[in-house]
Amino acid sequence: MKKFYSLLSVMLLTVLISACGTTTNESENTNDLPTTEATENGQSQNNSTSSTEPQQVLEGTTTESESQNYSITVVEGFELTGEEPNKDLLFNKENDLQSMRIETFNKEEVNLEETTNNLMETLKASNEEGTLEEITDENQLPASDTIQQAKGFQIDTPDGKVTGYTFETDGLIVKLTIFDTADTPALETFIQMAGTIKSK
Repeated sequence: MKKFYSLLSVMLLTVLISACGTTTNESENTNDLPTTEATENGQSQNNSTSSTEPQQVLEGTTTESESQNYSITVVEGFELTGEEPNKDLLFNKENDLQSMRIETFNKEEVNLEETTNNLMETLKASNEEGTLEEITDENQLPASDTIQQAKGFQIDTPDGKVTGYTFETDGLIVKLTIFDTADTPALETFIQMAGTIKSK
């Protein structure tokens, strides 16, 4: 009888050890599976995450034009001032050769195509011997949730590049003329600020 109990104890102990070993292996294998899937699907998971990230907000001061029906976020080191009726100038306080002329019009009163043609003539007048080039890189165009039909053009002048943009946003037709310098250009900053233009 003792032998029977001993044999039974050994069998039970063997079963328990086997069961523990199986559970451990299954647990380890289970832990490995998500890691493998995460590695294989990491690219798509990262893409889906980035596509839902909110658009970065430009840090600066929301400033309203005194003579036109718009506001714009002005970053530190820049200042918005009235240049003449219905024209404002946003300039770099450390280098006033870098500036952006802002003109806005009511969408119901002005045609975007005509405004774009007018912009092109303005740019050509800044250097009659230069070649006007259209900007096709979307990263070099003002962008926001409300900006539509943005067009950009650029021309070289002896003093630096002159860049112009037209677009529709928030019920406004916007015309921008940017004067920049070759030394430490500020065009990218102007483009970011232009993307914050909206009606008051």
